[in-house]
Amino acid sequence: MQPHEKVKQYLDTICEQIRYKRIHNELREELENHITDQKQAYIAQGMDEETGTFKAVEQMGDPVMVGTQLDRTHKPKPEWSMIVLTLLLLLTGTFIRLYTAPRETNGLELFYRQLLFTVVGIGLMTLCYKVDFTILGEYSSILFFALAAIIVLLMLVINPVDGRFIYASYPLLLFPALFAGVVYSMSNRGYSGVILCGIYFTIPLILSLLIPNITITLFLTLSYLVILTIAIQKKRFKVNQHHALLLVYVPFIISFVVAMTNNNLIYRLKIVFTPSLAPMGVGYMGNITRGIMKGARLIGQGALPENLQGLTVEQVLPLINSDFLLTYITHRFGWIAFLIVVALLELFIIRAFVLCARQKSVLALLVSTAVTLTFAYQTLGFVVTNCGFYLFAPLSLPLISQSSHYLLVNMSLIGILLSVYRTGHMVHDKRFPEKPDRRPFLTIEDGRIIIDLHLD
Repeated sequence: MQPHEKVKQYLDTICEQIRYKRIHNELREELENHITDQKQAYIAQGMDEETGTFKAVEQMGDPVMVGTQLDRTHKPKPEWSMIVLTLLLLLTGTFIRLYTAPRETNGLELFYRQLLFTVVGIGLMTLCYKVDFTILGEYSSILFFALAAIIVLLMLVINPVDGRFIYASYPLLLFPALFAGVVYSMSNRGYSGVILCGIYFTIPLILSLLIPNITITLFLTLSYLVILTIAIQKKRFKVNQHHALLLVYVPFIISFVVAMTNNNLIYRLKIVFTPSLAPMGVGYMGNITRGIMKGARLIGQGALPENLQGLTVEQVLPLINSDFLLTYITHRFGWIAFLIVVALLELFIIRAFVLCARQKSVLALLVSTAVTLTFAYQTLGFVVTNCGFYLFAPLSLPLISQSSHYLLVNMSLIGILLSVYRTGHMVHDKRFPEKPDRRPFLTIEDGRIIIDLHLD
């Protein structure tokens, strides 16, 4: 038997024992490199190539035993804690919606519709869970532009509601996870890679402004900064970290400073903290929700403010099953209901971040962080708004509030997250070709500041 045939047969036998097939090529390459190194060591000792090869293979051990051991360490591991928390949140949301549904005109119909979407959402979560999350890195650009095309198509086909393309806004929450794959694919591209990431980011940014949905615009911006910051700190771009961070943050700092010169925005911010300044205007919802929350008890139904006596909470609080669900259940059940719901979501988010921090692969870290940020942002925005600090409309209370489309998106994201936790421990980052920037990014010559973007 020829030396290369002996090695191939040995590796084939090992792979036959390993049930997770996606890891086969990576393990074959790793084991073959090890055999080659050992063979070269034997040749250096005076053996011929054939003898050295056979000796190196023999030293590796019985292929069946080696393959069995590798199968034990290289198999998907479901993250049951996150699965259980997801199911608890779904059950909690279903119970709350069942209780609140009959109090609306078509409440039961909405409940059954949401129940149907819950079943579909579980199917989407399972599908995303089974699909290998590494496709987000391998086909990042294709998936990114495909999502952008879908959103544009929705804007063209579906008529706007009150001047907003509401149905096109839901898929925007998928962009951070796809953007994580784009950032990963830009590894070793230097400053040009950082700039290309910024160019990619402008696509969802523009779409969110066209819809428009300022809440999602702010979220996309936050996600972009966090994901890119992590990638830079992990040295994925092979650049000076301080210069790269300046390249990312300076435009947003300038934009923030310019925004703060807008008198209307400053006025809105004042109303957020003191809604009584405009009780019948932009501060109306903040005033109403604060009054209702102040009258809430620890357990049981609370009391409405004096100026609302004689009315029911359903009469003064809109969207009790969606945007202001948390305010409503706090009034009906007490702060204990508020604490239970928020504690479940906090536990889900904290556990997710802990598992993110354990990821050794940069791709797994970026994707899982992007998804977890999506849930953290939705939860924080919803809780703050329902407590009376109303600046922009909340998105959803993940898996709890009435929103069929957000539910489908969030369940898909959970599937991606579970896929990362399931196989992330076996993923090794792809080696991208080195493209070092030999010229400095920032130089000063003859009193001039020269910024070289390295786009050549």
